[in-house]
Amino acid sequence: MDLTMIVGGKAGAGIKEAGRLICSALTELGYYVYMYVDYPSLIRGGHNFVSIRFADFPINSVHKKADIIIATDKRSVKEHLEDAKDDTLWIINEITDKSIISKAKEIIVMPFKEVAPSFFKSTSVFGGVLRLLNIDYDIGLPFIKKLKDADKNETIYKDSYDNSIVRFDVKRIGDKKGELVSGNDAVANGAIDAGLDIYFAYPMTPSSSVLHTLAKIQDEVGIKVIHPENEIAVINMAIGASYAGKRSMVGTSGGGFALMVEAISLAGMSETPIVIYEAQRQGPSTGLPTYTAQSDLLFVIFAGHGDFPKVVIGTSDAEDSYLITKEAMNLAWEYQVPVIILGDKNVAENYYISSCNDICSRLKDIRPPKMYDKDAKSYRRYQDQEDGISPLLFPGTKDAVVKASSYEHDERGITTEDANITKLMQDKRLRKYQKLKTDILKNKTTYEVFGNKDSNTCIISWGSNKHVLKEVAKVLNVKFVHVVFLEPFPEEDIKREVDGKKLINVECSATKQFEKLLHMYGIKPDITINKYDGRPFFEDEALELLKAYIV
Repeated sequence: MDLTMIVGGKAGAGIKEAGRLICSALTELGYYVYMYVDYPSLIRGGHNFVSIRFADFPINSVHKKADIIIATDKRSVKEHLEDAKDDTLWIINEITDKSIISKAKEIIVMPFKEVAPSFFKSTSVFGGVLRLLNIDYDIGLPFIKKLKDADKNETIYKDSYDNSIVRFDVKRIGDKKGELVSGNDAVANGAIDAGLDIYFAYPMTPSSSVLHTLAKIQDEVGIKVIHPENEIAVINMAIGASYAGKRSMVGTSGGGFALMVEAISLAGMSETPIVIYEAQRQGPSTGLPTYTAQSDLLFVIFAGHGDFPKVVIGTSDAEDSYLITKEAMNLAWEYQVPVIILGDKNVAENYYISSCNDICSRLKDIRPPKMYDKDAKSYRRYQDQEDGISPLLFPGTKDAVVKASSYEHDERGITTEDANITKLMQDKRLRKYQKLKTDILKNKTTYEVFGNKDSNTCIISWGSNKHVLKEVAKVLNVKFVHVVFLEPFPEEDIKREVDGKKLINVECSATKQFEKLLHMYGIKPDITINKYDGRPFFEDEALELLKAYIV
């Protein structure tokens, strides 16, 4: 079983909710599910759709061409004509003109609008789809009962189910493989399990749902969530909270991150731990607020003025968003540096099957920082250490003076412009970076390898392209190297993995930023395939693009 289904309709008509209901029922039957969410930055009037893929084997990507297209309005038919195959099954509203559909195995009419006006349309779609797939009525009922106006929704669900037609036979194949969670859900859970104390954010798509999720559960999990007036306030308040000893994190996208850059340098100079979640969207400027890109890569890696250590880690799905967020929080406090989690809309807002939302499967991972354990009266915040990591104390500690400075400073944090002390402190921070780099490259998963490791052809990429290219590499029987840590970069390991191979770089950047990063380390792809229309690579699309270069 491996089917892709598109559900399309007007913004505000509950299309995403319909998709989540369908995915929840399929998850209950033991299927692996992935849902791609596509919507414009409009509350009403635009075209929304979800693309759902479900299979009896692990998946984390969708095909562009769909086996089933459910068009709840006329515009949805026109929007998805190019997504149809010769044998695609169309489910349309009865007011739609069938003649415009050129490719169809069959066209089935379901009166979504008459059955379920406004937000109840999602329930109507849910009932119709479950009957279409021959899924038992009772499987969907618990999800309906959780909705507002449950009685009315149940009536709509039953009516739609009873008036649909069976065309597939989707049976239970086992137990649930996990919960349906978005990448942002996973980031929120990872932060909590790494000891998050305070989350600061100003809403900015596509990172906003982390703020919303944490705000809803803050009392339950014992954290604070603060929504300041702008992104400059966000980052500076978070640095202040970290200075006071609280594990702090911020969330934003490219435009908000731009406003935070000066303060990132402040964190670098004051050696204050801070975690920044940057979920990329298509730019520049406002760009496409609700679409995806990988075009903040170089900006993020080189963000900040002056020389100071930082860490940048890319996410690729919900499971690693959870694990990477936990790791980011610990790295920030172990090495007293800014750590940036670099995601994108494609990971942040799409839905995966994962165990990271299950409290029973989640494990706390709070590694303590280096703390000062001698006479507090002798405490020096920037004490020169062999590994460059000065032990911490926090304001309020009896007998201790805890100073932090944006200016160059001596070991006690007193402002200085002395040449020798300046070099001493800069060397201390550089030793800390070397310690950080050595530890990460030695002990962390900085990259992954998939496919045929002995192939003469190698695909290389990062971030949310991982699962599409993992499947493509399997079909084409080639090697695929997925880079996880972007700073520090696993230079020698990647060189060894790609040595002597025909190297194909795949990325979502118009100016080929990942290729430029590879060039910095003497790694030169033979070919770069790049996409920059705000949409991710779809699996069937990527397969066709790469076929031409595989020999």
